[in-house]
Amino acid sequence: MTMIGFQGRKTYRLSIGSQHMDANSVKTESLPRSDHLRAWLPLILATTAYLILIGKIGEILRDADTYWHVVVGEWIIDHRAVPYVDPFSFTKHGAPWITSAWLSEVLYFLAFKLAGWLGPALLAALAASTAFFLLAHCLLKRLSNVPVTILVSAGIAMTVHHILARPHVLIFPLMVLWVDGLLRATDARRTPPWTYLLIITLWANLHGSFTLGIAMIAPFALEAIWNADKSSRLTVALHWFRFGVLALGAGCVTPYGIESILVTTRILSLGSVLSTIGEWRPIDFGSLHPFTVCLLGGAAYALYSGFKLPFLRMAALLALVYETLAHQRYVDVFAMVAPFLIADPLAQHVLRQEHRKAIPARTTHLITFFAVVSIVTGVILVTKDRSLPLVPGAAVEKLKERKADRVLNDYYFGGYLIFQRMPTFIDSRAELYGPEFLSRYMRVLSLEDIPDFIKLLDEYKIDSTLLFPTTPAVGLLDRLPEWERAYSDDVAVAHVRRRHPESVATSK
Repeated sequence: MTMIGFQGRKTYRLSIGSQHMDANSVKTESLPRSDHLRAWLPLILATTAYLILIGKIGEILRDADTYWHVVVGEWIIDHRAVPYVDPFSFTKHGAPWITSAWLSEVLYFLAFKLAGWLGPALLAALAASTAFFLLAHCLLKRLSNVPVTILVSAGIAMTVHHILARPHVLIFPLMVLWVDGLLRATDARRTPPWTYLLIITLWANLHGSFTLGIAMIAPFALEAIWNADKSSRLTVALHWFRFGVLALGAGCVTPYGIESILVTTRILSLGSVLSTIGEWRPIDFGSLHPFTVCLLGGAAYALYSGFKLPFLRMAALLALVYETLAHQRYVDVFAMVAPFLIADPLAQHVLRQEHRKAIPARTTHLITFFAVVSIVTGVILVTKDRSLPLVPGAAVEKLKERKADRVLNDYYFGGYLIFQRMPTFIDSRAELYGPEFLSRYMRVLSLEDIPDFIKLLDEYKIDSTLLFPTTPAVGLLDRLPEWERAYSDDVAVAHVRRRHPESVATSK
């Protein structure tokens, strides 16, 4: 069995006995000729994902960022404009700040106005399940039922805990369509149609990760150049370069223009501070994570069956694996993009395996059984967790009673304070606060520098605090004579200053 050539439209030439096939015949011959399940498979998988998600409404709403995204959407509608400076904190009030997800925030606010907190949750679930429908639909053009079911199910398993009522989920369908278009263009030895630039424009207005979509052009362009005839490689390179430039321009068609791209650089410039923020942390191998299970399962299959990827696809896949291991938030990208990188080589590999040993006819029935079990699981989950995010509701009410004005809050509580119209010390808009502010904040709350913690309280005229019970600074505040514990529960501890910091300074 040999693999010869990698030119033109991926005309892999396989020698299996006396048979010779190219990639197009592989796709055709590897697909069932009469398969009623095939037409329904995308809908089955998408419905399964949707039922699982709406059964975990509390999980979708668990991230407190949902609160401030809804408020920003309301602010945009009320002011008929997008913000250019920070209107929500007292530490950075008036500092330059833009929202790279203004359209998503408007949509989430409208969903909230229409259906309460159920609205944003259902919107996120609908976007995610639509993405899985499109993923299955696109993969079925290249693969048979079994691999598609496995890949899409793995994607659901990997992303289900990161599907939140936040802007990044609304671009999942766009990511699938974008990568599918890039891959089909590479296969056809051309650039994607210019109409695909509309995807980038919409993506840029929904979420700042559109810069990742633009970056994805590079590996597919490189593959197209590599596969082209030597005489036409320069022409192909110029065409893809032109498409990349146009994509950059399409990404600037937002209320902020090129600032929509520059904000990404500000986030990445946070450096090592990023690793201290939940979703930017590396995946912890000390606990079982769906990504590591899927990754090890895929590696085991490749080692056992001898599955191989062309060099460029392998390099792109390894880059995705690295980014996902380094930053948990990339698990969504891996789930949506990785299947496209392996689809065509996997189709050929599966066909070679079928020639060696026929797959039992009952495989289709097993897929049906799997889908039914998944849907039943989703229905069972519908009756469970419908709680709102972990929020310090009672503690905030107590602070309002005490007329708190300048609250030193936990990073996680910032979104809820914005929703309650209370100015924040800090919130999850990390690019606004910058690495120095974030580093100092984390250092003083962990009591690595106690004198600086005391200095910070006076420097920002802090009159109250709102922290997790496990935060080390809570114990110190309990012992400071000018502070008293005003409220505490399992969610938050609130302290208030016995005398306002300005009056303290005056008495001295």
